Amino acid sequence: MSLAPGVSRGWQADRLARQAIGKLPHRGPDGDGVVGDALSAVAMCRLRVRSRPGDTVPFTSTAAAFAFNGEVYAAGATVPVGGLDEAEAVHGAGGATLDGMYALVRRTPDGSLTVARDPLGIKPLYLRRHPAGVAVASEIPALLELFGPAEVRPAAVAQFLLYGRVVDGGTFYEGVTAVPPGARLLLKEGQVQHLGTDPVVPAPEPAGPETLRTAVAESVRRVLVSDRPLGLAVSGGLDSTVLALELARLGVSELSTVSVVPEGNGDGVTDLAALGLPGTAWRGWRHRWAGFGPDDLLDGIPAAVRALGEPTAMTSVPMYAALARLAQESGIVVLLVGEGADELFGGYRSYLRLPDATDPASFYLPDGRAGLLRSLLAPDSYEAAHDALSDALPSAAGRPVPAVVREFEYTHSLEPLLRRADHLLMARGVEGRTPFLHGGVPGLAASLPFADLVAGGQTKLPLRRAYATELPAYLEEVKKPFRAPVADWLTGPAARRVVADLQAHRDHLTGVGLRPEGIEHVLGRLRAGDSTAAELAFPLLTLAAWLEWQADQPALLRN
Repeated sequence: MSLAPGVSRGWQADRLARQAIGKLPHRGPDGDGVVGDALSAVAMCRLRVRSRPGDTVPFTSTAAAFAFNGEVYAAGATVPVGGLDEAEAVHGAGGATLDGMYALVRRTPDGSLTVARDPLGIKPLYLRRHPAGVAVASEIPALLELFGPAEVRPAAVAQFLLYGRVVDGGTFYEGVTAVPPGARLLLKEGQVQHLGTDPVVPAPEPAGPETLRTAVAESVRRVLVSDRPLGLAVSGGLDSTVLALELARLGVSELSTVSVVPEGNGDGVTDLAALGLPGTAWRGWRHRWAGFGPDDLLDGIPAAVRALGEPTAMTSVPMYAALARLAQESGIVVLLVGEGADELFGGYRSYLRLPDATDPASFYLPDGRAGLLRSLLAPDSYEAAHDALSDALPSAAGRPVPAVVREFEYTHSLEPLLRRADHLLMARGVEGRTPFLHGGVPGLAASLPFADLVAGGQTKLPLRRAYATELPAYLEEVKKPFRAPVADWLTGPAARRVVADLQAHRDHLTGVGLRPEGIEHVLGRLRAGDSTAAELAFPLLTLAAWLEWQADQPALLRN
């Protein structure tokens, strides 16, 4: 959500207001230097949802100026007025008394900047350290514009291909990291000091079905505060259906709903009546849906990667971009989404393997892909990526494997999904809201042991049981993941196109450390219809698209 001068990411200008505080860098005549003393800087762009259109940003008080993104739904017993009151609530309150999603930077008269990010990392925030100083922004391209080119990290590329994510806490760029969820920082004279972390606090007692259902209902009620049109993303799965149920139970009758329906995986909703919602309020909802197939996936990769700002192994990213476009076309400005429920309540089918895992790292090793990856990566790169995961995992001393993986997933699975939602929706001028991450729901989920989440071949048991009476069909429903079935799509007629695209980007891929013979090996397996090669081809396609985008913007990349 952040923009530096001269950077444009497709924002709708009539809905957004720029905000920049701190001392911004003066660029040298060659365009890639920074002149002057060590500095701290921030540049953000805010989507107006609750503050008055006439309000100026950054928000200012007698003591400070604030750059603020997000929403605060509750600060203690009050709901702050949108804008300055929200920013002051984030600065003045501890994490335990706040309920919201936020990235905040506060500038005081002495020029220092204090930074705060919500405990689950719902709103993205990045930090760049540079010889000229430090800067924070909600998108990486703004940081590259502020301080000039940054080198791509080959180590990050290797981790990405091996695990589908960068696991060592960095990004694809040298010197750029994410501000940790819940972190509070002090930026002064070009230095960074960690002031503390606002954690997710587990509830004192394990949550029962009624307690959980009450918390979800309260969270949905809280996130409805808005001066802009509301919408809901529906997939037909448990999470979005629970949200639809609670909205219907609240009597919400003015609502737009949207759904993307991919070919061949059973996901998506074409008719709201199929959800079996109670009452009549939902009958007035306006529903739109769009189909999605192999050509849509491949055609959508370049734009989706640009909006996300990095390559991705999530085949859902082009689908999510299509969802964001559909929401915008439906007039939605605030979209409720189901992100977070799977991480909180153990929703992924892969979690069924956890009780049998011998160590946390083994859970993340790619099944059947090791041979392909060893051909793609040099041995030292492969081993370094393996070691990076081992180093990043929480301590396993005296702890069961599921507990270690569950802690790791909050940052390395949940945060990328939240980043996906924020970047792709905001690129269309739509704010995503995540009811499962508010109203005390995360603390209740944290109070439950893993054995209460996944058992008997079924996942997400607490949420299923909480809604067993109203949604009985979901007690035994098998999760349908929101992702493209690339094992089928990219081994069919689309395989020739995929092979040609990767061959055309061979130089880009070898430039970040991939071995030419390994690329050809993957392509040979893909031509033969190998599903494992097809699953690896998708992250390679997004990596190639990202590298091509970088090459077209020489100010953003130095080889």
